[in-house]
Amino acid sequence: ITVVTYSDFQCPYCQRGFETVEELRKKYSDKVRFVFKSLPLDFHAMAMPASKIFEAIALQNPEKAYKFHDEVFRNQQKLSSGGHKFLESIAKNLGVNMARMKKDMESETVRTRIAADMAEAKKFGITGTPGFVVAGITIKGAYPLASFEDIIQRRLKEKEGAAKQTKSETN
Repeated sequence: ITVVTYSDFQCPYCQRGFETVEELRKKYSDKVRFVFKSLPLDFHAMAMPASKIFEAIALQNPEKAYKFHDEVFRNQQKLSSGGHKFLESIAKNLGVNMARMKKDMESETVRTRIAADMAEAKKFGITGTPGFVVAGITIKGAYPLASFEDIIQRRLKEKEGAAKQTKSETN
């Protein structure tokens, strides 16, 4: 089961969405795959720079990119006041090649990735943040944990049922 998050690093509702996803990760660990997609909103001045840095780090090391993601959301209140220095300090602490990151931030690859994420969100009718696609079902907004769990539990039961049926058909 896949949970895709379309998010803006500066959006306070996205921070709540991040906390929900963290709870889901703890509860479902290997049963659910989580994917982050950038949906920076124009009226959040640091959203696009943060998305560019995330994508630039991901080109070097996807694991470090997700650590960057987690740190930004855990300390989101520092994003507005600290700006680029705040973001760069996180990247530096993660051991990111800063020269390469700065170069990659302005690359066509990073621009294309962010544009593709934004276009994909639009296809699901997601124009605000956060937005989620949980096992093919679109959720628009920072819904409570139970909303996500209902979908995941239903999909897990469906998969279990399908696996049992396949097994009985092969016997």
